[in-house]
Amino acid sequence: MNPMQKHFDVIVIGAGPSGMMASLTAASSGASVLLLEKKERPGKKLLLTGHGRCNITNICIPDNFRETYHENSRFLTSSLHAFSPEDVREYFLSLDIPTHEEDDGRIFPDAQKASSVCEALGKALVKTGVVLLTESPVKGMEKSEDGWIVKTESETYTSRAVILSTGGKSFPHTGSEGDGYALAKENGHTVTELAPALAPIFLSAFSDASMNSRTEDCGAEFTLAGITLPDVGSSLWIDGKETKAARGDLLFTHQGVSGPAAMRLSRELPSSKGKYEEGSVQFVIDMLPDLREEEVEKTLLSAMSENPNRYMKRLLCETFHLQEKAAILALDGKTMDICAHEVTKETRKAIVRKLKASAFDVEKCTPMDIAYVTRGGVSVKEIDPKTMGSKVKEGLFFAGEVMDIDGVSGGYNLQFAWESGRAAGLAAAEFAKG
Repeated sequence: MNPMQKHFDVIVIGAGPSGMMASLTAASSGASVLLLEKKERPGKKLLLTGHGRCNITNICIPDNFRETYHENSRFLTSSLHAFSPEDVREYFLSLDIPTHEEDDGRIFPDAQKASSVCEALGKALVKTGVVLLTESPVKGMEKSEDGWIVKTESETYTSRAVILSTGGKSFPHTGSEGDGYALAKENGHTVTELAPALAPIFLSAFSDASMNSRTEDCGAEFTLAGITLPDVGSSLWIDGKETKAARGDLLFTHQGVSGPAAMRLSRELPSSKGKYEEGSVQFVIDMLPDLREEEVEKTLLSAMSENPNRYMKRLLCETFHLQEKAAILALDGKTMDICAHEVTKETRKAIVRKLKASAFDVEKCTPMDIAYVTRGGVSVKEIDPKTMGSKVKEGLFFAGEVMDIDGVSGGYNLQFAWESGRAAGLAAAEFAKG
């Protein structure tokens, strides 16, 4: 960069995945591009995706995008078909990042490292002539007669077009601190209510007091933290009504539950601050989702009849292929170590109910800073779905999580980052040259 250069065709604010894609696309289309990043390096949040392996996209899209991107999924129709998951794979192959498919259609780089994807994008930025300035937080942007004025802490730049790709408000240590929402509001855009999505769920039973009480009741060895229940049913109940259900692996943590099933449901939690009233919000686990309740009872009754002297904990594990600690969910301290022939009909039915619906009170809404994705953002009603261009201010474009779009886990949010970044980059470059 010429130290005197202060004007560019396109300025991109935020060097996450969508910002880097937007910059690369605009530069490849012949535009001069300045990419401004507030942190010391680009792609910090990208390094965390896929548990550090970078789940680039999902091959199941676009067949399931209407359900996996929730209420605003229709907005993605154009951009998704213009840059599909297969197109994303071909693009990264052109950057020497071959990919492979894993379960549920998830696509990962063969190197199994998010850092390899970051490095490839960084090299491409240099190759295409994008000017990247790190540690340059944007303090303001405003429309001028012939373009835009963008101010950082130390400099002022001008451009014909601006792409806002600042991310959401989750994982703020990566740079996603919600800056883009303020910039969008200052330029006439509406920002919908923000809430955590793809987050662990805090359960009241896992608070220190509750766990101490339950440990004394069930034995010192009782703890679910670190246990994974594979392919279970989960549902969220609010004020006695089922709000949403999901199926998948469930991981117990020291604070509650995580894993794909819980994270899908977390976006439905009431966003009120503080603790929920007892019983108002519940997370319910169905450990045997392929069996109806009457089938579970019939199977259990048969097993108890055939093994009258078997301890109930062992019986449940053997009959339903449950882990020992998972079986404890359906038992209390009194029934865990009694024999099958000692169990009353009432107790048996209670065990069956717990196998099919173990209910836990949710303690509170998950803090935003530990959510993987932000629900809400710049209203898509004010954005052109083909170009990602603002309907409010000419020459302003958006890319990625700053918009009111969020998907389920499994490569869906990165797919949106790539496709929206590409659409914004193409349109911004065309606008600038025009």
